[in-house]
Amino acid sequence: MFKRVLVATDFSRHADRVLECIGEIPGMEEIVLLNVLDGEPDKSSVPQAQMLEKKERFLAPLGVPIRSLVVQSEYGDIVRGITGTATRERASLIVMAARGKNLLRTLVLGSVSKGVIGTSTTDVLVLHFRGEDAPDTENLESYCQNIFFKILCPVDFSKPTADILAFLSGLPLVREVILLHVLPVPVPGEDRKIETAHATAQLDELKSALNIPAHRVRTVVRFGDPAGEIAACAEKEDVSLILIPRYGSRDYATNIPLGRIASAVAGRVQRPFLIRYPHIHLDVEARELSAKEFDRAETVWLGYHQQKADRNTDRIFGVFVEGELAAVARCRRHQDGLEVDGVFVDDQYRNRGYAKKAVQALVAACGTETLFMHSTLPLVTFYSSFGFTPISEQELPEGIRTRFDFAGGNLKGANAAPMRRLPTADR
Repeated sequence: MFKRVLVATDFSRHADRVLECIGEIPGMEEIVLLNVLDGEPDKSSVPQAQMLEKKERFLAPLGVPIRSLVVQSEYGDIVRGITGTATRERASLIVMAARGKNLLRTLVLGSVSKGVIGTSTTDVLVLHFRGEDAPDTENLESYCQNIFFKILCPVDFSKPTADILAFLSGLPLVREVILLHVLPVPVPGEDRKIETAHATAQLDELKSALNIPAHRVRTVVRFGDPAGEIAACAEKEDVSLILIPRYGSRDYATNIPLGRIASAVAGRVQRPFLIRYPHIHLDVEARELSAKEFDRAETVWLGYHQQKADRNTDRIFGVFVEGELAAVARCRRHQDGLEVDGVFVDDQYRNRGYAKKAVQALVAACGTETLFMHSTLPLVTFYSSFGFTPISEQELPEGIRTRFDFAGGNLKGANAAPMRRLPTADR
């Protein structure tokens, strides 16, 4: 389960309470104690190393091998010091403490815990303690007894849900699981009954798929703000742990660092929570859009000159990620030639190669004819990889060339470079 556990500590009372709790973590084969130094390198690592040795002796009765690391942060970046070490050490889990009612006051410096859960590709367990707001930290009361005993698991029926349920099925010593689904703002009358019944049926399917005795699993449907309802349910049920995937429905297909619901829950709950980093295969499809789908391309183009599609002249190719249109490319037929333009990727899907997939689909379908385009100067190399070569402005067909008449022959000044791709059969 969690073979190598990385425990970040700053030697505070909160961090010490974490050490008192980690014996609850299943499957540990090694513990790595980490202290990340802030500031310029000096001899400060000596007392840190000595304090870590003291913590090792405290954990020795667990019977698990323990290593200690003191790492110098780069440019004072404690978050990267923790997540980078977790990656290098191939940690299965990062364990940290949270302070206060939200994650703006956290274990090491300021928003470190929030930064770690937002950027780590490792599962992160954050432990809360009763009395964290009190000035007397000696009176902290632990939430950590039987951490994995009673688990609240919010689900939204997405791929991350499937991943987290498979993970949950492998946890030992679980005595009770609450599967919670939160529907949007309440709807009245029969509609509410229908939505509740549908969600309950889906929860029952998940319940039957869990490798946990049915009498230990309960299902709950709530209406309202997801994060608020999750926090309220956690308190009402007095759960020992909230288990939530980093990404919710559709979040995992985009470039957001932390899912919207996970982020809100992490900043609100007063219980231990484990944020699971799901390893999911995305369904990505590149294909030509039908005329009925052109309005979807126009929605994507709202971020790119608000272009419009013409059903009489255009062929549009798109990349769909989990059914959502992420990137588009257009081939428009003029009277004297074909023009490629409108190549655009929605901001949240960038840097994943989707523009390349869109152009590849376009070239595969339209490349039996000569293709012309005005490339922006930084993208000349990109389009060259598809067989486009720079040409003079006069080599463009008149119907395509006139679109840039405003440049007065100075296309370079307009950040444009004419390009042409010869038919595939002639190349």
